[in-house]
Amino acid sequence: MSTKYNGWSNYETWNANLWIDNDWRLSERIALITCDFFSSFEDLDKITGLVAERINDLFLDFMPDIEPGFFSDVMNASFREVNFWEIARYYVEAEAETLASFQGK
Repeated sequence: MSTKYNGWSNYETWNANLWIDNDWRLSERIALITCDFFSSFEDLDKITGLVAERINDLFLDFMPDIEPGFFSDVMNASFREVNFWEIARYYVEAEAETLASFQGK
């Protein structure tokens, strides 16, 4: 069951973002991905969707291979609950604020 957790849509999303925030290489990588999309697109929803796909792909690359069974089912069920769009929006809004401050808006 999904409920609000520390300002995020659910525990899984909060936890995923916590791991991103605690890994400076990963958070910097996502920030750079976000910045790259800002140079190609203007629509924040479009950018958010593209960033979300990239974050999802990064997490899939990190996912360990484990034998099918209870633990893989639990891991996959939890992974499906992560709202990557919400995490991406966090980065998109931060980048938009940074750009606006440089432009004096």
